[in-house]
Amino acid sequence: MAAGCAFLAAACSGEAAVATQKVPAAVAVEALDIAATGAGGEVRASGLIAYKRETALGFGAPGEIEAIMADVGDRVSAGQVLATMRRTTTGADASEAALARLTAEQNFERVTRLHAAGAASQAELDNAKLALERARERVSIVAPAGGIVLQRDAEPGQNVAAGQRVLSIGESRTGIIVQASMTASEVSQVRVGDAASVNIRERAALAGRVARIAAKGTQSGLFTVEVQVDQPAGLRSGEVAEVAIAGRAGDQATTAVHVVPAISLIDARADQGVVFVVDAEGKARRRAVETGGVSDRGVTILKGLDDGDRVITRGASMVRDGDAVSVAAQ
Repeated sequence: MAAGCAFLAAACSGEAAVATQKVPAAVAVEALDIAATGAGGEVRASGLIAYKRETALGFGAPGEIEAIMADVGDRVSAGQVLATMRRTTTGADASEAALARLTAEQNFERVTRLHAAGAASQAELDNAKLALERARERVSIVAPAGGIVLQRDAEPGQNVAAGQRVLSIGESRTGIIVQASMTASEVSQVRVGDAASVNIRERAALAGRVARIAAKGTQSGLFTVEVQVDQPAGLRSGEVAEVAIAGRAGDQATTAVHVVPAISLIDARADQGVVFVVDAEGKARRRAVETGGVSDRGVTILKGLDDGDRVITRGASMVRDGDAVSVAAQ
């Protein structure tokens, strides 16, 4: 009888222990219902406005700047003198420097006459001209083409080294482009010659065309796409723009891709990573994915997700596989 009572007491005690065991609280997270993109739809990317050719100008020898005749925003024409400098390496002795200049001038005149008569080659004429430039006490920076001064990095009286940038100009003849960054999946849908729309804040949309696509991507998996703007009047180098290009599926069927916020991705290595999705029972499930690069819109997922998956965004680093989650309303 005593033994039976002891057994019943033990059983009741076990049931009470089970009853008092706490169920783990659900982890509060935020999630995003994702849908496929990049399967031949419109491709959008942001970038910066720039002149197709932006040229840095400097003197070919060290010296002291005498004058700079152009400033930021000035329009210049081809052949216009933009700055002058007095060389500091024409010779320690003034008479020797003068003699060197005279010799170079005489040699240049002689070779010029011989070249006109067919007795001297173009290379000999070029060498004589170069020697004359090197012997001159004063040298100039001349605009290689018409354009606008974008940057000024020196002032009169300043000593500069050979090749040091003094001015930068944007060459008008080369036109204005948008240098946009795209992921591998996005750039696969774009071709040179595709029509594009260029959108800049507080401006009307401008027409453009894809002019060049980078053959090599960056370490982050992005490729530079140049969009030539048809009517660039009023645009300034450095403005932020968004380009929209009608994507295409290409010669072969394009696999649908997805874009998720960067905060969703954990354990990222090269082109691999992990995200957590919320299953039908409200639990977090670990999912290995293949990534295709990062853009301002997020991380491109090439494989591992399906349309309609709920990907955990905020809180992804706080959950483990199988944890119950509570998805906050957004």
